[in-house]
Amino acid sequence: MKWRDYDIKIDKKIDAWILPSFSDNANLINKYAFFHEPISQQYIWYKEHPSEGSNIANYFKVVEMENEILAFFILNYFKDDHERLVLGINPMAIHPQHINQGYGTLILSDLITNTETIIGQKVEIIYAGIDEKNAISTNLFLKFGFKEAGRSPDKKFIYYELKK
Repeated sequence: MKWRDYDIKIDKKIDAWILPSFSDNANLINKYAFFHEPISQQYIWYKEHPSEGSNIANYFKVVEMENEILAFFILNYFKDDHERLVLGINPMAIHPQHINQGYGTLILSDLITNTETIIGQKVEIIYAGIDEKNAISTNLFLKFGFKEAGRSPDKKFIYYELKK
């Protein structure tokens, strides 16, 4: 498994993940990860607003296996209110043609094990906000020992964290 930085010039094909013609699972990508917005547009927004997503750093990461893109992550690195170094996952998207095939488990395990190598920073907490209706992601994160840390004011998102 290889983690690398997203490159808008060579990774434009990830934008197609939101198209219904690309996969039957495009609806999941749109509903829970990309919200009908191509990743290239999100990437441009983060580049134009560097301090709005995180108070330290934002990472756009692509996960490959055998030269095939399997996943895409936006990772926000910040200090929380308790001065802990946190890596927020927002979002984690598995290639729509590979959802429910075990890749999420494999990739999240690798991220947890190799966090500091992947982003080059010390991490004390891994954090994820998951839509309460997203059973696939909820079950995946709970499997790795993530604990509920709170909910959004509208109760639609559950925040989970894992201490490293």
